[in-house]
Amino acid sequence: MADEESDTDENMTEHDDNDSDYEEEKPVKSKRIKRSNGKWKLYYENKQFKKEWLELFPWVEEDHNDPKFAKCTACNKKIKAHKGILETHQKTKRHLKNLSGSDDIEDDEEQQQQQPKKEVKSEPRMNTAHAMPNMMGEDQFSFFTESPIDAAHQAVTTLIDKLVEKYHENRLENLKVQNDAMLQLNQERANLLREENQRKLELSMQKDEHNKEVLETHMKYLAQQHEIKINAMEDERDAKLKAVEQQLVFARQEYEKKVKLLDQQLQYIK
Repeated sequence: MADEESDTDENMTEHDDNDSDYEEEKPVKSKRIKRSNGKWKLYYENKQFKKEWLELFPWVEEDHNDPKFAKCTACNKKIKAHKGILETHQKTKRHLKNLSGSDDIEDDEEQQQQQPKKEVKSEPRMNTAHAMPNMMGEDQFSFFTESPIDAAHQAVTTLIDKLVEKYHENRLENLKVQNDAMLQLNQERANLLREENQRKLELSMQKDEHNKEVLETHMKYLAQQHEIKINAMEDERDAKLKAVEQQLVFARQEYEKKVKLLDQQLQYIK
């Protein structure tokens, strides 16, 4: 009986210690992870190899089987076709070692293998089963303990979302401004076309009036010339008629003289 009482006392003391530990534990902060909208996924998927990289990176070749990848001739390795990734790759020790052909440069993986592993002190985990309840709700969001990396990732994601939203807002404003400018430009162009057509119409009317005046002047001149010609023809006809009349008068006089002469001769013969 004494042993049983001592065991129960020990269990009670252990249970009391655990209770005190649970009471001393602070509530663990929880963080909601938002599902990624994939805004930058298309940016990396649509990246393709560019011919200008051949001059910028002499050690790179185009992967003809997949234009989204490039090939390092020094490392014989496929790399994602992205300028930043290529710049990062050319600074690695393995690439520099393969490119120079010297063994003085140690590889990153070999250096990591040679470095002694640091002993990680295992800290006693807190039993958060009692401290943090099941936070899975109807929205099916997962919650876990907050860490600096997660906080930084969340801050960067929020900043990117805000920048993208601001970019779209600015783009909409720019599109509105461009649309208003295009409408104003089209209106001004229509006004200019209307004024130009009006000016052309006025010029054509003035030209028609001028041509009409020139035509009237020419018609008057032709009428005068025609009248002069008619008068000249009439004068010429009158002159010819007078000449014919004079010839007839002269011929009659000659005829009368000859008749008188014949009469005289006939009388003389008788």
